[in-house]
Amino acid sequence: MGVAGAFGAAGLVGSLVGSVVNASGQQEQAQAQAEAAAYQAQVAQNNAAIAQSNAKLDIQAGETAAVNQGLKTRAAVGSARANQGASGVDPNTGSASAVQAGQQEIGYLDALTLRSDAAKKAYGQEVAATSETAQAGLETLEAGQAQEAGTIGATGTLLSGVSTVGTNFANLQSKNVFGSFGTAS
Repeated sequence: MGVAGAFGAAGLVGSLVGSVVNASGQQEQAQAQAEAAAYQAQVAQNNAAIAQSNAKLDIQAGETAAVNQGLKTRAAVGSARANQGASGVDPNTGSASAVQAGQQEIGYLDALTLRSDAAKKAYGQEVAATSETAQAGLETLEAGQAQEAGTIGATGTLLSGVSTVGTNFANLQSKNVFGSFGTAS
């Protein structure tokens, strides 16, 4: 095998090695993408758990605020009854009773508003949790797809490289670059 044969053989080996290195790089890139997607999936799952926890806390805070409002209302009604009684007005009849009933209704409405606001806030957190859970599913799917795509890409690169080496070897052999090397005797 002369100089041309040596260069031809080196080119074939270089082509094959380049294909192997390229395939390895595709696998590494796919692995990195899969790990990044898995990380993002975990972040989304954590965010979903936080949002669900926040929803529960919002409901608890709303209930606490409503209970506190009820206590304030009872105190205001009790104070009104005491003031009415101290003024010589019968707190159980007439307009005095209507004033107390109005105060109770306003307090009840305030408590309902606090509960409603808390429920709306909790619903927003639950929607966020659902969205994050869906995102985690997508990221997990992406992680699996990235690895599969890397394997397919690497396999394609290797097959392409082997094909190129075979074609180039056949071309060089037809030009008798290798002399009697590679021919059936």
